[in-house]
Amino acid sequence: MSLRKSDDLFRALLLAGTACGVMIAAPAQAQDRATDEEAAEGEQPAASGSSAPNSIVVTGSRIARRDYTATSPIVTVDSELLEQSSAVNIEANLNKLPQFAPALTQFDTQGLQPNANVTIGISTVSLRQLGSNRNLVLVDGRRPTPINGSGVVDINTIPSAAVARTEIISGGASSTYGADAVGGVVNFILKKDFEGLSIDGQYSVNERGDGAQYRISSLLGASLDNGRGNVMMGMEFYKRDSVRSLDRPWNRELAMSPTVAGTEFFLNNNFITFPAAGRPTQAALNTLFRAKGVPATVGTTALNVPLTSNIYLNGDNTLFLNQSTSVGGQFTPLFYGYNSSSPDIDGLDVKMLATGLIASNIEELLLSSPQDRYSFFSRGEYALNDTITAFGQVSYASTETVSLSLNTVAIGQAGTSIPYDDAIYTGNPVTGRPSSLGSVIGGVQYTNRDFLALGVASPGGVGTGRFGLNCPVTGGCTNRQVFPIPAELQTLLNSRTGAAATQPFYVNLIPGDLVRRTTENHNQTFQMLFGLEGEIPGTDLTWEVFGSHGETTARTELYGYLSYDRLREVLLSPNYGVNSSFVGNGTPLGANRNAARASCTSGLSPFIAQDSYTDDCGLAVAVDGTVENRLKQDNLQANLQGGLFDLPYGQVRFAAGAEYRRNSLDFHADAALTDGSAFYETVNGGFPQASTAGVTAVREAYGELLIPILSGLPFADALNLEVGYRASDYDSVGLVHTYKINGEYAPFEWLRFRGGYQSASRAPNLGELFTARTTTQGAVTDGDPCSRGNVTNPVFFGNYSANPIGQTSDLTPNPADTVGNANAAQVEGICRALMGADGAATFYQAGRVYPTNTGDFFRAVSTGANALEEEQAKTYTIGAVINSPFDNPWLSSLRMSVDYYNVVLSGGISLESVNAVFRKCFTPAFNPGFDATTDACQRVVRDPQTGEVINVLVTYGNAGRVETAGVDVQLDWGVRFEDVNLPIPGRFSTNVQFTYLDRFATTADEVAVPIIDYAGTTGGGEVGTQAGSYRWKLFTRFNYSVGPATIGLQWRHLPAIDHVTAVTRAGGTSITGAPAYDLFNLTGSYRAMEGVSIRLGIDNLFDRAPPLIAVDTSAVPANGQLPGGRYDAGNYDVLGRRFFIGASFEF
Repeated sequence: MSLRKSDDLFRALLLAGTACGVMIAAPAQAQDRATDEEAAEGEQPAASGSSAPNSIVVTGSRIARRDYTATSPIVTVDSELLEQSSAVNIEANLNKLPQFAPALTQFDTQGLQPNANVTIGISTVSLRQLGSNRNLVLVDGRRPTPINGSGVVDINTIPSAAVARTEIISGGASSTYGADAVGGVVNFILKKDFEGLSIDGQYSVNERGDGAQYRISSLLGASLDNGRGNVMMGMEFYKRDSVRSLDRPWNRELAMSPTVAGTEFFLNNNFITFPAAGRPTQAALNTLFRAKGVPATVGTTALNVPLTSNIYLNGDNTLFLNQSTSVGGQFTPLFYGYNSSSPDIDGLDVKMLATGLIASNIEELLLSSPQDRYSFFSRGEYALNDTITAFGQVSYASTETVSLSLNTVAIGQAGTSIPYDDAIYTGNPVTGRPSSLGSVIGGVQYTNRDFLALGVASPGGVGTGRFGLNCPVTGGCTNRQVFPIPAELQTLLNSRTGAAATQPFYVNLIPGDLVRRTTENHNQTFQMLFGLEGEIPGTDLTWEVFGSHGETTARTELYGYLSYDRLREVLLSPNYGVNSSFVGNGTPLGANRNAARASCTSGLSPFIAQDSYTDDCGLAVAVDGTVENRLKQDNLQANLQGGLFDLPYGQVRFAAGAEYRRNSLDFHADAALTDGSAFYETVNGGFPQASTAGVTAVREAYGELLIPILSGLPFADALNLEVGYRASDYDSVGLVHTYKINGEYAPFEWLRFRGGYQSASRAPNLGELFTARTTTQGAVTDGDPCSRGNVTNPVFFGNYSANPIGQTSDLTPNPADTVGNANAAQVEGICRALMGADGAATFYQAGRVYPTNTGDFFRAVSTGANALEEEQAKTYTIGAVINSPFDNPWLSSLRMSVDYYNVVLSGGISLESVNAVFRKCFTPAFNPGFDATTDACQRVVRDPQTGEVINVLVTYGNAGRVETAGVDVQLDWGVRFEDVNLPIPGRFSTNVQFTYLDRFATTADEVAVPIIDYAGTTGGGEVGTQAGSYRWKLFTRFNYSVGPATIGLQWRHLPAIDHVTAVTRAGGTSITGAPAYDLFNLTGSYRAMEGVSIRLGIDNLFDRAPPLIAVDTSAVPANGQLPGGRYDAGNYDVLGRRFFIGASFEF
């Protein structure tokens, strides 16, 4: 991808433009900006189609009104908020507002594998934490094209340079706009009737010199034919450089902390394991590692090195241990044998944990992703006659981003079984792996000369030394000779006797220097819209009809994956692939018709340094893939609005219309990752998924009425009723009805009460209906129910695992143990049935240390469900708007609104959680007979060899529920100092946005997972919602302006918050939340002359570090527990202090 544009070029252009603006600036007469003189209750008119003269359309209704009022709570954000920030991206600035919860942002940097519903590198917004696909994003009141099957809109595609303001309704609006407006509407209002040329540029950089952002944009507009038409075009280029995680001191300290696990899941050393039937003798293990320091006893109890140990390799191929065991019920770390030939334990690349073991970190992890974005926007209108106007709009956006994930590892089931016996190695001619048997001369079988040392004489030919082996001249090579091993490993393997002596061993590779999983993401969005609008002569009725077509293409290139089969072919070639060559397509070596070739010079031996692997070996085993997701949206819409008839206190106004909308999805998985076809050569590091395709369509009709009941009377300045109804006929769920009943009452001109009830809906989207079999990693807070060490205690269920009360994990009496499950034996019975005899024997072997943590990840295999129903939301709001009735200049500009909201979402569509499947299988509430054959139990697939979880089968359902309630407060105030007789020039103003959260309760499955109120905790995230349920949020802007200069201060406050386990664990929690957090941004602007403005500022003025959260204060490292901790990049500033400067020129 092209993320390598010249930083110096754009920096020079921006700074030169700013300098020119300053040099040509002339002194300007001092004047004050009254930024709120035309606003009312923080609401402003929104242009959306034609309307009657002096009328406006406010987001939330399609009826044009002759005032700025709205019956639904509405917040208007002007373009100044988007401009006065180092972050140019729109979602970063909207997330400052308390009504929003961070969804997908630039800090989501480890995207691993996209699918039909997940697109890497996009940005989305979420109102009320309800989820990005439950708030409707509009541009001028019309739908842009979604980016994937989940129905979300990528905010990167909004032409930010053309945005005049953003109107936000945080409540249901489905009766006005249709499906998806459950949590509210974010309506981007674009500039209209623009004339002239506007050029804007901005440059920002972090104090630490990274993460630079550049934006340059232009708008060009002109009137046509003496004002009958107008054309506007806009272009924008935006570039953001990456930020490395370890380049922030707080992240570096966390990575080096001995109380926090490494950022790599696995230690960056190759290791060896043994099959159950071919383990070294206990005596051999004990002898080898006791010589390296392993004690013979712990106290008075004998210590044996576990037979199931991962035997790690030092750089010099000596062996070391890095695991724990249990001796007499006591956690015992076994870290012995590590030496200077392995990486230094420097605390960063490799660190010593407080548990006495070591862990690895990823130094290349990104904190903030890079991005290149190009966008083009054009709109025009032309009056065909006095009553009809034609209009059109075209937009295009292209974004490119990069994500970097963990190492691809070839371990466990992805490891390679290496033969170790005296059988003759005969190779595999199908893949080009030669036999060690050469010519037969005089009745004697000579060894293939490639297996002989260089120059060794033989009747079969002089040894070439090709494979770096030294086999005997006759008889060929044994497997032991073809796969040489270091001395200490040989000692262990040679200790085996009987049938065990001929068993293989397993090579587990951590090829960090060979491949690193990376994605390059290319997302493109295109939409065109054309229509007519006008007035009906002799009436105040206005109408519009339009059609639009949009397409998005999200293409992701995957790098750094491994082919299971090709890796094994290399490792199973002579000397682990040294100087090997391969010919595929099922043909013998040399018969290469239509067959691809590969080679590996260095081989991939686990016993050589990874930096010595040659490039051709990487090519031989690597898999680079491409997935592509295409979505199309067609929309036809007709709207009519105006007055119906007069009542004694005003005109009854209406809006009515019809709409047709069709969306289609076509997701293509890479051939190497396609579930159902790539069954032979599967990919290591990626998850199997099938290609997805589907179509949805809806036909809708709606109507709205605005009825004036009283007006202009004492104690009844206005009393209005607003009602609306929409009927939507979906091809997926059938006929759906939504409606609203809103009212407003103004006893006085300065006081207005508003409230209402809205019934909203969201039909299942393309992904929820049609997703083909897709594998993902599923987080499991309940841990593995089959673990005898599981200590989780979920609310309403308690511990339901195989962890027995009053016994150790080896089922011996332990009266001190009070944590566990009284039904542990029955649970273990289910587990053994699911594992099979061999799997259970391995999983429940004596002396095993079982996992206790709650942060497990299991593979979930999901599919869509075509029997889904729509989800329903009921929203209640009631509030008041106060416009100051006072003439006193201290109070005259005071305005305030207070609104209570209550939203109940039922039948919430969400993907079934792994927790829910576990609970349905293992708890007596759902499986009183502990029957392993139930549907839920059969969806838990465990490995018949190891007993571990392979995957859990899940699907979408309508079992979710969300309940949220709270209060929004908005306050605006300003004063001109000369009006209050203060000898201070200029004007001071402030805007306060405050939200109090009374309740945020969710459950993904009302049957299996009781609803929990997360308000005041870090919780949330179920049913597609966002986590972070702060009890209240505050965002305040202060501005002081003198003539052409303005200085501003932004203050964002988050209160202290508890960890989610405070409400999910019975008996409370020992895991920390976060303390109160304050963030300040300083901004300034200066109008150098007419048409020239300069802005600059400092974000995170005091370089406030993010708080460390999720630290388990009860964790005891001596018991193998790490306190842990993490930073939340969504809700807190993780970049540190940064600076920006920008300039705009209008001609």
